[in-house]
Amino acid sequence: MSKAKAESALSSSRFSDKKLLLLMSILVITFLIDSQIGYIADFIPERLVTNEGIALFIGIAVVFAIGGILTLEYVKTKTKESRARALHLHATHIGVTIAQYVLIAIIAFVIAQILVTAQYNTVMIAAALSISYGLWIITLALLSRAFLSWLRSSRSNVTVSKRNTMVLILALSMIAYVVNGVTGLANFFIMLQEQPEVVTSADVAYFPEFDPESLYSQLNAIYHISAVVAYVLTWIGTVMLLRPYIHRIGKIKFYAIMGAAMVYYLIEYPLFVLGYFTPTEETDIDVMNNILIFGIASVLTGIIFGAAFLSIARTLQKGSALREYMIIAAYGLLLFYVAGSATATQAAYPPFGLASVSFTGLSCYLIYTGLYSSAISVSQDLALRQSIRQSVKEQSKLLDSIGTAQMESELQT
Repeated sequence: MSKAKAESALSSSRFSDKKLLLLMSILVITFLIDSQIGYIADFIPERLVTNEGIALFIGIAVVFAIGGILTLEYVKTKTKESRARALHLHATHIGVTIAQYVLIAIIAFVIAQILVTAQYNTVMIAAALSISYGLWIITLALLSRAFLSWLRSSRSNVTVSKRNTMVLILALSMIAYVVNGVTGLANFFIMLQEQPEVVTSADVAYFPEFDPESLYSQLNAIYHISAVVAYVLTWIGTVMLLRPYIHRIGKIKFYAIMGAAMVYYLIEYPLFVLGYFTPTEETDIDVMNNILIFGIASVLTGIIFGAAFLSIARTLQKGSALREYMIIAAYGLLLFYVAGSATATQAAYPPFGLASVSFTGLSCYLIYTGLYSSAISVSQDLALRQSIRQSVKEQSKLLDSIGTAQMESELQT
């Protein structure tokens, strides 16, 4: 027992709330810089091939590697109890850890190629995308199945029908995210086929265009539709979770912020269709500025969605396992929208955007393990379920619903 307490104390000293916030802030800023440079790489190729540009890419890769390792260590420590109760969580953690170290090795190999031969192979981008998006698809598919399982387990209970609405919304949003990940990965592979096998310092980032009747265009339509559906459903769930805090900032101000976030995020695709992001000789700078401005939308979205789950954590006792699980899920959503907005298929030199897309799978794992561990924690703790039910807040209703459903599912098994 003393050894367990010592380990817990060591973990707390390493990962206080402030230190975790600092780590997540560094990751968000790093991936924002990485993704935005990747999107405008075709405008500034002469700056990227300089020693400063290569040094910046290496710095981003170092943050990616260290940040990923520290994040995995945090999750491993905080979910020790839930992983002991659910062996598949333990197996998933091992798989994600191996995948993350492989991604670090891939990026390190790309850096070595650039430093030694002044070129790199695009197959490295394909490998990183396969691993990271594979984690995205698998973990959120598992979470979708869990939500649907919780929904079925409690559908006979009329008293929780209102709470199940939120579970249903989150389940549908996760399904949409899975479709988004599958179509996105397929599109990226098609785009990579248009790139040279070996990218040199003389090559410029290239965003290929496709015929409207092509397979890419059809998949791209599904990709954008699923992204919109997932976003809207998550937005609705976020509004429901944050509703108890409306009185603090005022109803008008609350819905103005949430409404602006939705418009800001969803208007990007229509503007792209209308040509606001299509470069011409006269408007290159304006287009680059538009890309940078709307690129911030992913950060704003991640902050808002993450805040919804952090608001749940704030209602829980400090130091409790459940609070830690909800914090993990919150930061997972934040990083998912920041890192997931990047692309590396433009094959810039060096490949800006690669570190961000390589972190997307880990961010999805944070969402999965945070929410699933929360359900296990609530299902195993009768006193915790009773205290949650005494609260009328929407956040507590979500935890009560998934926790009780998980308990009923375990009893049925």
